[in-house]
Amino acid sequence: MIIKTWLASLVNRAVALVVAAVLLTALALTVANMWLSQGELGQQSQDQLATLSRLVANELDDRLRRRLDVLSHVASSLSMPAGALRQNARTLLRQQVALSHLFDGLYLVGDDGELLAASPEYSGLVGTNVSYRPYFREVSRQPTPVVSAPFLSAQRQRPTIMVAAPLFDARQRFIGMIGGTIVLSGDNLIRDIAGVHLGQSGYLEVVTRAGIRVMNGTGDAPLGRVDTGNALIREAMAGFEGTRNGRSENGEPSLLSVQQMAQVPWFVMGVWPTREALAPLSRIGDAFVWLLLAVVAVMIPLSLWAFGRLLSPLRRLGRQIRDLHEGRRQTAVDIAGGTEIRLVADLFNRLIAERAEVFERLRQEQEMAEGILGALQEGVLLVDVDGGIRYANDAACRFLGSEVDCRSGDFFTKIEVKTDAGTWSRDAFLASDELDSVYCTVRNWAGETYDIDLTMLHLRRGTPDERMVFVLRDDSDRRRAEERLSWEATHDALTQLANRRAFTAALVKALGEAGGQPVPTVLMMIDLDHFKPVNDLGGHLLGDDLLRRLADRFREAVRSSDVVARLGGDEFGILLPACGLARAEQLAERLRADVEALVLEQDGRRFSVTASIGVTDVRATDAEPRAVVARADEAAYAAKAGGRNRVVVSSPAMPMA
Repeated sequence: MIIKTWLASLVNRAVALVVAAVLLTALALTVANMWLSQGELGQQSQDQLATLSRLVANELDDRLRRRLDVLSHVASSLSMPAGALRQNARTLLRQQVALSHLFDGLYLVGDDGELLAASPEYSGLVGTNVSYRPYFREVSRQPTPVVSAPFLSAQRQRPTIMVAAPLFDARQRFIGMIGGTIVLSGDNLIRDIAGVHLGQSGYLEVVTRAGIRVMNGTGDAPLGRVDTGNALIREAMAGFEGTRNGRSENGEPSLLSVQQMAQVPWFVMGVWPTREALAPLSRIGDAFVWLLLAVVAVMIPLSLWAFGRLLSPLRRLGRQIRDLHEGRRQTAVDIAGGTEIRLVADLFNRLIAERAEVFERLRQEQEMAEGILGALQEGVLLVDVDGGIRYANDAACRFLGSEVDCRSGDFFTKIEVKTDAGTWSRDAFLASDELDSVYCTVRNWAGETYDIDLTMLHLRRGTPDERMVFVLRDDSDRRRAEERLSWEATHDALTQLANRRAFTAALVKALGEAGGQPVPTVLMMIDLDHFKPVNDLGGHLLGDDLLRRLADRFREAVRSSDVVARLGGDEFGILLPACGLARAEQLAERLRADVEALVLEQDGRRFSVTASIGVTDVRATDAEPRAVVARADEAAYAAKAGGRNRVVVSSPAMPMA
């Protein structure tokens, strides 16, 4: 009865007709848009998941290929009799510095499966027999390297794979293998990939074709078996590669993408729950519903006003106000009609005049402020609490890596801010007080990195309209200057070696560690013989060239952890941490021979020098660096007194001058 009474009015009927037309039109548009968007969004999500799976598979292949190539190269250089391999196994393994950076453990195994050497040298591991391991049986039967199936390591029971290469003697007979282990939970292969996610709950997993899980982004332990009841997993184990809709292992509808690997019988599978992949579609639907409700809420009062016969003066006033607002009318609205309408029209004219004056002042001030900010070298951004960029000057666009579309989007997805304390997130900035001149590193979405002096201010903190102002100043030149000055303060300008100051600091550190090392640190002092004639007869330029070439040879002959320094004139020092006197003496003899072999020619004349080398160990009883240097110098003096061009090792029994 109430509805019938309400519809008795023609005005109300017209309003109902307009509202119904709006609802039906909006509903039709919503259904069509949702249907079209679902197909497009689904395809984009599949492409995105397939690309991520392919990138991860290619990255893992590249990492394994690099390790296989290096291991093959090392194996080819270890061609020798089986007896020589057993006798020198530990020495040979210690020399493989390049391999130690690529593997968590290195092993040399004889042809009978006996473990000859290991690095690190685990207690009790050397001497065990690994002939029962599948990887040993496989590598002993073929001439190429192999990557094993995942297994639990014998020492720490951690999920591990072995990359092994066979060793042959000169007659191509199998004499053993060299292998490197990679802990699946370590840093050498998968850990950084395990943290890769798509959205909030999408993840990646790496599985062998035998159904063993190598890595799972949900945190499941490696070496567990996958659910072979899943049809797509069975197909992937048989070699399938592609993307399709299916279900994850917990039964949730998901997008699944499989990418087979080339180096090993593994595959990478990306899993992205459908509810999350198509979440933007749900948000679009919600937005359409709210927009529709807003339209209906506006249409009902507008329709009632438009069809009201008794309010024609007010309708005319409304048209004038609308024309004035949209720019079609330049004069004030007519003051006509009843007293109330005239009062409203007069008040409206006053408000419009005041607003125009205020807007003009604001426009002028805004143009002035934007001109000033645009001319600054510092980047200035205004960001809301959700990360939305409300303003950015040209300098800020350069830091963001986009000059075209830098004034929109999420600031915290366009840029990554790192300090010594870690990466700053949106929540960290919101929770912090105002920041003044914080030194940090900024990396934008384009991969560009800047050293920045950052200042951050809060505006209207704690209110719904809270804003953050970021000021970014490029600090790269100052930091590079500091690094250059620091390097120059610790290095010799001629030879690029460490100078006496840096060498003394390294020796002080070695003294502090002397009591806790099983193998002593060794100091080597090198004094060139007959260098003065080179300078006198060949000139200082030739002498400088000779010093640079000798410095290069010294640097190339030692480990990266060793310290080579020019201490002044023709005197050099080498600090060998945890080396031992025996190995240091061998190195000193090799350096002496290298110095003697270096000959420079100028104007038909040949110039060369020799070296007198003193060697001593760093002892826990040494009170200061001077004591160690004195022993090495005494040994070098003894070498000179003994005829030059020789190596003298200082022993505890050697008398001091």
